[in-house]
Amino acid sequence: MAELRLPLLYSLAQLCLFFKRHGRALEFLELLLQEHPRHARAWSIAGFLYAEKGRYKDAAAALEHAIDLSPDNAAMLFNLGFALQKLERHDEAIERLQRALELDPKLDRAWYGIGLSLIQRGRYAEAIARLTEASRLQPFNAFARYQLAAAWFKLGEHEKVRAEYRHVKGFDPKIAEHISTDFGVRPDPD
Repeated sequence: MAELRLPLLYSLAQLCLFFKRHGRALEFLELLLQEHPRHARAWSIAGFLYAEKGRYKDAAAALEHAIDLSPDNAAMLFNLGFALQKLERHDEAIERLQRALELDPKLDRAWYGIGLSLIQRGRYAEAIARLTEASRLQPFNAFARYQLAAAWFKLGEHEKVRAEYRHVKGFDPKIAEHISTDFGVRPDPD
């Protein structure tokens, strides 16, 4: 009978996810994990759902379990990095995100995440390199461009802030407006 509960609980959790009943999905996953604590995918999904609910300590703990069971999963490492950032544990976040990039160098979100944590640590030049790579992999990521502008601003490179403004203005005028307002870039005359 116990062998049937694992696939049943997992299937019910998946069904709840499909219908966007995330709280109920988490309940099924928690039941599953009480009986089968070595189910990496269930830990991973639970971690994602905890993060979605703003329960970042629970998310980090669940994702650590998932990674202990499946250490070479870039998506799990990325999600853990995100949870660690929310907990303001930026050095640990950088480590996890860097490991995710070792497994999947094209994971633009990980490049972006490292850039954000580096900015929080005051390491602006390093952040620029990571955010530039995120922007290269995802050219229309206006948030990466905004963070690039922020890092350039912190380094006093106002012409480079203006270049980011011009670049973003072409595909996301709202983010361009934030760059203009937050970093004192005067809009180009029309």
